[in-house]
Amino acid sequence: MKNDAAARRIIDDREGLVCRWWLNDREISPADMAHKLTLRNLDMHVNHFTEIDPMTKQPFERGSPFISLSAGTVERDVAAQTNYVHRARRTALYFGTDFGRLTSAYLYYCWVILAPRPAVEIEYLAEEVRDLNAYRHYSPFQTEGEVLAKIVVGDNHIQRCEKWELSAGSTPWYEQKWTQPNSRFVSPERLTNVREMI
Repeated sequence: MKNDAAARRIIDDREGLVCRWWLNDREISPADMAHKLTLRNLDMHVNHFTEIDPMTKQPFERGSPFISLSAGTVERDVAAQTNYVHRARRTALYFGTDFGRLTSAYLYYCWVILAPRPAVEIEYLAEEVRDLNAYRHYSPFQTEGEVLAKIVVGDNHIQRCEKWELSAGSTPWYEQKWTQPNSRFVSPERLTNVREMI
């Protein structure tokens, strides 16, 4: 994100979170989506994001139809008989600050519908690529707790945007500077099929 205005525009202008493919090409079609939403491209996004795509001869990130979201995860250390929690906010700040090279980041709190099993071809379902029961191939990035949304996360799925900045001091850490709520946010609880008592 370039600046505060661009970060706020995602909510204010109802843009939502858009994949880099759409941002770079500007015009995409449903037929194009079918060619982009493949297991091969999912693997490229998760494991080879900045590498040159052999098919397009460009960095894969320019044409990725996926949006990386962080949901946090748990890493198991069998030898130490310990589980380590990797929190979503920490991972999001790590990526949002370009691995600590930037002094600020914008975090969007949103929701997506997760596919119960791999369903990369279905546009409106996100992929839980951290789930080893669904995606069993080894990935060195499994502990990032990544969930992949496809094409766009609608603006009404975004609860808020927060700006975080690196604080000055002997021990650097990030602190929240501002929050922008989304008045059009629709809670995921609207989808529940649990009936209230009459």
